[in-house]
Amino acid sequence: SVPRMWQGQTVAILASGPSMSSEVADRVRDAQIPTIAINTTFRLAPWAAMLYAADGRWWSHYEKEATAFQGLKVTCSDEVRLPGLLHLRETGREGFDSNPSFIRTGGNSGYQAIHIAMQAGAARVLLFGMDMHSTLHWHGKHPEPLRNAGSGIYARWLKRFETLKPEAARLGVEIQNCTPG
Repeated sequence: SVPRMWQGQTVAILASGPSMSSEVADRVRDAQIPTIAINTTFRLAPWAAMLYAADGRWWSHYEKEATAFQGLKVTCSDEVRLPGLLHLRETGREGFDSNPSFIRTGGNSGYQAIHIAMQAGAARVLLFGMDMHSTLHWHGKHPEPLRNAGSGIYARWLKRFETLKPEAARLGVEIQNCTPG
C-alpha cells in the first residue's frame, strides 16, 4: 500500500519531458519538497523519496540502477519482481481509487504519480517535465525494447487527467503544472 507519508504537504513530480533538466531537479531538491521521480528521471533526482515506473520492461532494463535507488520504488506492472518494489493493482484507466493498494493508470506514469501523491495525502502537487506535447524526453528516446509514446497519444492522456479533477477537488488537492508551455 502507498503510505500516507505526505499528509498536507506539497509534493513535486519530476517527469521525463524535454523541459526536465538537472537545474529543475536541483531547485526542487533545494526547496526540500518531497519528490516522485518518474522513470529515468531518477537519474536527475537520486535523492527523490519515490521512483515510479509503470512499465515492467523499464524496470528490467534499468534493474541494476533502479535497485540501488534508496527511496520507495513503486510500479503497477505484474511483469517484474525486484526486491523492495511496491506493486499496486490497476483498477481502471480513469478516475481515482482511494484504496492505497490500487491505482488508476490514465495510460501514463504522470497520471499514476499524481494518483499516488493524492493517496499519500498531498495537499498540493507540482508537476515538472510534464510537457504532454513532444515525443522526446530530456534523455532522448527510450532504448529498444522500451516503448516511446507517439505524438497522437497526448490528447487522450490529457482527457484522462480531467477524470482526476473531481476527486482532487473533493480531497482539497491543488494540482499545478509548472512545466513551461
